[in-house]
Amino acid sequence: MRGGQANEQLGLLGRPVQKLVQLIKDLEHLGVETKRLPLPKIVVVGDQSAGKSSLIEGISGIKVPRSDGTCTRCPLEITLFSSDEDTAWSCKVSLQQKFSFDSDASPHGRYGKWREDHNPTAIDFAIVNRKDALQDVLTRAQRATLNPGDNPREYLNALSIDDMPMKVEFSPNKVVLAITAPGQPSLSFIDLPGVIRQMTKAQDKWLVNLVENFVADHIEQGNSLILLARSMESDFANSSGAALIDQHNALGRTVGCLTKPDRWPLGSKTQLIKNVLHGDAFAVGHGYFVTKQPNQVELNDNISTDEARRSEEEFFAQDPWSTELQDFQGRFGTFKLRDTLSVKLTKQILVTLPEITRTVDARIAEVEHELTGYPDPPENALGKVLEALTTFRIALEKHAQGVHPYNEMHNSIKELATTFQSDLESLRPTLVLNTPEKFRQAIETPVFEIDNDDDKVGDTPCPSAEPRSLNKKRRAEPDTPVAASSAKKIKSDIATPVKNSALATKGNKKFGLLEIRETLSKLTASSVPGEVDPFAVDYFCKQTFVGWEPPMLEYINNVHQEIQTTLAQLLEITCAQWLNTAFFSEAKKIIKSFVANAMHNQEQHAKRALKLEQRKPMTYNNESYIQYHDKELSLLQNERITRRLVEKFEDADRAAGKFSEPAERKKKAMTDKKARGELGDDPFKQEIHAMARVRGYYYVALLRFHDHVAQGVQVEVLHELVTNLMQQLKAGLEVETRDAHERCKELLAEDRDREIRRKALQQERVNLLEAQRKLAAIGQIGEDVASLPNN
Repeated sequence: MRGGQANEQLGLLGRPVQKLVQLIKDLEHLGVETKRLPLPKIVVVGDQSAGKSSLIEGISGIKVPRSDGTCTRCPLEITLFSSDEDTAWSCKVSLQQKFSFDSDASPHGRYGKWREDHNPTAIDFAIVNRKDALQDVLTRAQRATLNPGDNPREYLNALSIDDMPMKVEFSPNKVVLAITAPGQPSLSFIDLPGVIRQMTKAQDKWLVNLVENFVADHIEQGNSLILLARSMESDFANSSGAALIDQHNALGRTVGCLTKPDRWPLGSKTQLIKNVLHGDAFAVGHGYFVTKQPNQVELNDNISTDEARRSEEEFFAQDPWSTELQDFQGRFGTFKLRDTLSVKLTKQILVTLPEITRTVDARIAEVEHELTGYPDPPENALGKVLEALTTFRIALEKHAQGVHPYNEMHNSIKELATTFQSDLESLRPTLVLNTPEKFRQAIETPVFEIDNDDDKVGDTPCPSAEPRSLNKKRRAEPDTPVAASSAKKIKSDIATPVKNSALATKGNKKFGLLEIRETLSKLTASSVPGEVDPFAVDYFCKQTFVGWEPPMLEYINNVHQEIQTTLAQLLEITCAQWLNTAFFSEAKKIIKSFVANAMHNQEQHAKRALKLEQRKPMTYNNESYIQYHDKELSLLQNERITRRLVEKFEDADRAAGKFSEPAERKKKAMTDKKARGELGDDPFKQEIHAMARVRGYYYVALLRFHDHVAQGVQVEVLHELVTNLMQQLKAGLEVETRDAHERCKELLAEDRDREIRRKALQQERVNLLEAQRKLAAIGQIGEDVASLPNN
């Protein structure tokens, strides 16, 4: 497209072009741009010393900083807007912070020590109303960008920034200029840092890759146009910028610009330039333009923009530009390039608008769908919290009462109580019924121990005198959501005690007849034969209780876990929609603490009961004691007779040199009534009577202790839960205070990470809806814009 055609079309389009450029800027500010949807823009690429800065000055009509090279160390985005003739020139300077710097990070990532943030932040820096003041403000803005983490105002207000250091050599964050002036076309472009191949300091080599990756990422954006600056004083074949564009298959989207034509070596053949301008050499999709910017002498004379453009016109009016290359006059001059870029950018925006609209619409749907998982706190937060607590209280009362179908916790606690009783029964004292060897000559006599219901031989513990219920698999039959807690158990915070297989015998006391005789003799003060001191029986009784604490603690711990697990699940069901809120987490802590405190009190209660049993045996339950004593005495006497006969048969067989099976001797001893009647008095009759008293009392104490501990758990703990837990929850959650409404809003807010995500999604939705509105409002720009030629 020749420069005249571009001027004509821009004059025809006028304000619509500006609206399109402004639309893209607004969409970018709203965060619509993503890697999936790059917005149309012009990206200026060139090697160092390719004259890119001068080209930017020529297109925008401003002067960029040159003294310290900062203009090449961060991207500069410039947007030109046309204004009425009577409107003064102005420039708004802002800082776009899309990357954060981590000095401790590894420099080997794609962007080195820089990390891309999710949403860009725009910081207003200054508004400049005089062209001659912009260069200093721009220098300060760039210095602020090169000092991440500092307050940008420090650099704007400082008397001088010459002595202020730079924390980084390069920043991917942009300095953004919005220039409004009469008579200029609407245009937006980004000046990227020049592609570099080496750094002065070895430790800064990572910056080479950083800059190249940064430039490459902008080149890869499929909706962008690329303006490639190539110096005519350099070898075209050695352009790093052109090589990078070619590497990313972007030459078709590129507009070339040959710079520094005044430094084209004298005597050079024009054929190469003809080939380039004609597209036969180093071709790019949109062809080449040639611009001439002020040389160093003119810069030192502080030449104005108007003077620079007149000087450029005079330059291209000379040979060979006006003679051998006159066919390309439409591509000579900065304004012709600028106007053509404006038209091409407009065309690219129009082509991309449908895709932008579809992508924005699709993203709105995605965000709104995701937001369904991040509900807002309800308006009536206090009412919702109190309603949930009431639902929890009702469920708790039903499970505490244990009425079907809310009886699983009750059944579990009952099973634990049965197991507890069984463990205590397994610790009952055992009596070895063999006659001590010092009273008989038998050798290798099998150990014969009394059992509670027959004459088994071995270490088998006596079973309970009471019937035991079997551990049956529990089955939940919920008919309400809260009752469904029976169907599933969640992980408890209480450690589950490991059932010790040796627990049944760990505290089991085994007595021998001789041991009992010797102990009775030592502890009985009476000199009357056959008299047994009660103190001696108490001694034996207290010895049998030493193993009760482990099963007692296991029972309390298991009940603690059962209650805690049930309540945690009831709360989870009640707060199903607020599991990620402070309401659920704080309520769970309060419940856990309440149950732990209640069970701790029960543990102390049980330990006191155990101390009472161990301190002094006693009972007023004479009837039960007599019943168990008589039962144990009959059992011991019967088994002792059997044992004595077995021993007698063994001795007789040994004397006769005969051998018979032990089972035969035992069967004979149990069935030979004559032999049993003729056996005579037992020399250990006193010991048998003493052990009957110990074992009889053991069952009385066991049932009393078991009931005492189990009753404390099933009565006191459950009563405490129903009576006081709800008030503890209300107090801990602060839902009955003056600020209860605000407090409940906090309780029903998501956890920090989810709250951050929810707010980010909400803001993104607001931005996308605004973008959607702007896209709809732009409408059909006009048939004239749609019919613009591509070249």
